[in-house]
Amino acid sequence: MAMSCHGYRNGAPPGACESMIPGHKDAAQQLIDPISAPPPFKVHVSKNVTYAGAKLSVSIIATGDMKFKGFLLQARKIDESSEKPIGYFAPEASKGTKVVCQSNTGNALTHTSGSPGSSEEKSNLTVLWTSTSSQGHIQFRATIVVDYNTFWVAERSIYIQDKDSGPLPFSTRAPASLPVLLDPIDTNACGESKGCYRNPPGCNQQTCDLILTWTPMRRTVKFELSGDADGWIAMAFSKDKNMGNDDVVECVWNEGLSEVMVQNSYNRENAKSNIMLQDRTLGLLRTVGHLSAGRISCKFEREIAMTTGTGLADLTDRFHIFLAKGDVTPSGEKLRHALEPGKYPWITPYKVSVIDKDDVTNTAKYALVKIHGCLMIIAWMLCATTAILMVKYYKPMWPNDKLCGERVWFAVHRGCLLTTLVCTVLGFILIFIHRRAYSTMPELPDKAHPPLGITVTILCILNPLLAMCRPNPESKWRPVFNWIHWFFGLVAMVLATPTLFIGLNLHKAFVPWWATWVLVAFMLFHLIIELLLEIHGCLNSRKQESRSEEFELRKKSDPRGEYYGLNPEPVGTRFKKTILSIYLFVAIVLTIVMVITIAAG
Repeated sequence: MAMSCHGYRNGAPPGACESMIPGHKDAAQQLIDPISAPPPFKVHVSKNVTYAGAKLSVSIIATGDMKFKGFLLQARKIDESSEKPIGYFAPEASKGTKVVCQSNTGNALTHTSGSPGSSEEKSNLTVLWTSTSSQGHIQFRATIVVDYNTFWVAERSIYIQDKDSGPLPFSTRAPASLPVLLDPIDTNACGESKGCYRNPPGCNQQTCDLILTWTPMRRTVKFELSGDADGWIAMAFSKDKNMGNDDVVECVWNEGLSEVMVQNSYNRENAKSNIMLQDRTLGLLRTVGHLSAGRISCKFEREIAMTTGTGLADLTDRFHIFLAKGDVTPSGEKLRHALEPGKYPWITPYKVSVIDKDDVTNTAKYALVKIHGCLMIIAWMLCATTAILMVKYYKPMWPNDKLCGERVWFAVHRGCLLTTLVCTVLGFILIFIHRRAYSTMPELPDKAHPPLGITVTILCILNPLLAMCRPNPESKWRPVFNWIHWFFGLVAMVLATPTLFIGLNLHKAFVPWWATWVLVAFMLFHLIIELLLEIHGCLNSRKQESRSEEFELRKKSDPRGEYYGLNPEPVGTRFKKTILSIYLFVAIVLTIVMVITIAAG
């Protein structure tokens, strides 16, 4: 089979002006991803201040032996309010460059063929950029191409302050020297010469959501941390599987300094908040980090034995290791970490020693959380809905039969509600045992789950207690009881529904996304069943009245006959029994599906 691939010898195509992605494709016509490992190149600017008419020298410099052939270079506003280039480059035929991405605010510079120097591999390229007007603080970005399959996208310079736009919103400085080149993480050594925690299983640095490796030394442990994020990534040592009282090492991208900061922080106990240590680099040695193509990578060493009282973990112990990531503000302030069911934050399934060299994957599960979820599904998806259906539409059914000494509808209704009560209270107790305190969520809708759950549980307990005080049917207070009983049940069911939906999407539930749609489908099914029964009742109301009157006349005409002591069968008995059978079958099957999904997720 013959195949060919074509790069852009005449420079970046027009489609790359905004994304800065070359658009190279493989044999299957799939876009080739940029390299996310730190590049062996640096975008260097001669000055860190600009103004109308300023001329700056901009260089792409190799930090190692690797050289490049192609590039796309442009200036952008730091607030990212526009993807148009800022300022103007002048093409230089002697350097094999040409102007592209022309706009009313500026242009970009790229390589071209057919001119001296255009086909040469370069280790250093310096060009001139001119600012024609004040357009705000800027930053230079460069896509650097070594060959068809090897390229880095939108590598950044330091921030350049526009003197006419006031100070930068954060401090900035030019780096004292070019950064140390980070070698790619070698995942082939996982479980042999180094320990690893990575997800998904078997991934490498390019394909892992987050990866941590550790190599024990004499007095330190060498760590490598990498993840898909352009804000921050972090690891934490925890004594349990819950956030709180955790020793954290984080790698945070600082736009103002144009570098990744490796530093210590601490997760406060029961507060679900993170604070910086007074000495941010305590116990950290030989730190280095880099942001490239939306991926942060950092390396550092950490002292094994720390003095008591420093707040840092003794690495000879065993811990659950957390891996998390998130965004930062332009000033470098960390925002809350990402939360995704079954993923972030990743937590080792068992306690790990960084003195050992295990290859760990997957994430911790929470048995009590899963039992809680299963119980609530049984309570509110199966039992409570069946109880509602029985009391609304099946009171007239089986008029001459008894179940446990009570009317059939009442016995089923009571049994379902008691099961709902037991499952709800037991689930409530288990989740408090798991959390050991009131669970605080940082944002809505997650934040609404605990108060809604508590309210539902209280109503679920009050309604049976109220039912124990039920007046006789002849009592003048019976209508009042009926309304209060109905109101408590209605509010509990209305609040339980969003509580279930929120719970399915909580991180610790580990429930796949489609389970939410199973619950949506069941709720729609329940509404359709109620609608059918309402229509059936309306269409047969007069016929039911006629049958009842006819039955009463027969009883009066023959007080001791075959109708004595009996009540008439309602109209549409077969239809309603069929609907109930279908409903129970679907409800039971979907409940089993949901319970298995939650338990095995």
